[in-house]
Amino acid sequence: MHDVAIVNQANTGVSMRHLLHYLLIAMLSLASVGCATHALHSSKNASTEKINSFLITPDKATLVVAGEQHHFIFPLSEPLKSVLQWSGRTKLTPAFDKFTVNAGQNVSGSYTLQADVGKLTVEEHQFLTQRGFRQQGNTLAYSASIQGTRYLAGNVRVPQTAFFRQPYELTVVEPDGVANTAAKIALTPLTLAADGATAVLGGIVLAPFFGLLMVSGGL
Repeated sequence: MHDVAIVNQANTGVSMRHLLHYLLIAMLSLASVGCATHALHSSKNASTEKINSFLITPDKATLVVAGEQHHFIFPLSEPLKSVLQWSGRTKLTPAFDKFTVNAGQNVSGSYTLQADVGKLTVEEHQFLTQRGFRQQGNTLAYSASIQGTRYLAGNVRVPQTAFFRQPYELTVVEPDGVANTAAKIALTPLTLAADGATAVLGGIVLAPFFGLLMVSGGL
């Protein structure tokens, strides 16, 4: 019996050593995965663009986001187009997620519009729900993606035309290889009129987009 006990203890010791060995391998494997994941995210170049102005064409078909270094031009479609023309748009609060740009300087990202249900009339609530807004507690929210094109601002620096409710920035992520094409970005199609403050796109004078993003003003 004494010999059996010794054998069992020996086997237990071996088993424990094997278990610790396997645990060590597992831990090293997880660490390697973690490092690889970190390297994957680190390989992407993220930059933050401070926004100077939001501009829109008279027909509300094109939105221009003018940053300090780049201009972003987004074609607008429904329901966003009609929401941006809505008289109650001052009750909406926007938020932007990260945007990704590819080698062709095509930009895609997402945004969310929110409204406090308690501040909406019955008609306003109905208007928003008919356009895809969904209630989440005391908030009506609408999220969607948006695509456009990024251009180099160059010497065309659009001045800030109104005070924003809050500072606005776009975080743009450039996957590996895209950063190397930065020097090939096309110059902005925007120009400034003689007054130095009015932006023009393709011969069309752009209007500052007030209401949704800014403190005061109106289209």
